[in-house]
Amino acid sequence: MKVGSRCGYCLLHRGYKMIQMSTEDEETRRDAMQELLALMGREFRSNAVPSVIGAERGRVIARVTGCADPYMELKREANISGLAMLPRLRALVEEKPEDERLRAACLISCLGNVIDYDVPGNNSDIEDAMKLIGEGFYLDDTNEFKSLILPGSRLLFLTDNAGEIAFDTLVVKELRRLGCHVTVAVKAGPSLNDALLEDAEAVGMTKAADEVITTGAAAIGVRLDEAPDWFLERFSSADLIVAKGMANWETLTETPAPCPLLYVFRTKCEPVARAVRVPEMQNVALLVERGWSLSPSAP
Repeated sequence: MKVGSRCGYCLLHRGYKMIQMSTEDEETRRDAMQELLALMGREFRSNAVPSVIGAERGRVIARVTGCADPYMELKREANISGLAMLPRLRALVEEKPEDERLRAACLISCLGNVIDYDVPGNNSDIEDAMKLIGEGFYLDDTNEFKSLILPGSRLLFLTDNAGEIAFDTLVVKELRRLGCHVTVAVKAGPSLNDALLEDAEAVGMTKAADEVITTGAAAIGVRLDEAPDWFLERFSSADLIVAKGMANWETLTETPAPCPLLYVFRTKCEPVARAVRVPEMQNVALLVERGWSLSPSAP
């Protein structure tokens, strides 16, 4: 997905918040902002992908401030909150008829996607988000996706944020119940508040999934241009993929899907909502076929 005009505002707004969290020294903050503005001047072009610029933004701020993971404490708190809510959310899934359980788990996981800090206009309070469970999906391809599952299907589940990964365990367990072999991929290093291996362990994902790996890169979304060969092999050989969050949408829609791929996220900003052709602040479970991409110039 290419940048929209609002992406410039969001990238700078979040960058400033990251700088504030990374250091209290005003001179260092000013230096970091100067570097961030220079980055935006170089990279903010009509063919740019917002999450790619966002990843470079994080690297610049980390280099100037010396703080590699400004969201560390917020991630820890989000995991604790997610785990505290998990029993009652699990009960909501388990009380559903068999043929509705995957949809219910995906919806809870999708609402967990609000755990995204410093996005202008987004309420990151997970308790508030779960009050919206009655609104359901605006786009709902969960049944079509479920019909593609065969016994032993190799499914790659691409996670997004810490905290919300606790709710992703509900989806993973349902997918395994339906016969999938589920590999969950988290980020290889700090990238905003995205889930890392320690977050997967903290919320029980390492027990819920058949396997937990990393994407091989510390980057927002999935950067196939930075991923090691072993991850590219996992990605290209999957029978099915579930991609959580807007950043995975932004990055993966630039390349043809290697297999049927279900995007699950909440449209928390206007450029993403416009790209997927739904209103803002809606829940989306969009299935695309093998070979599909948003970019007409994708290889």
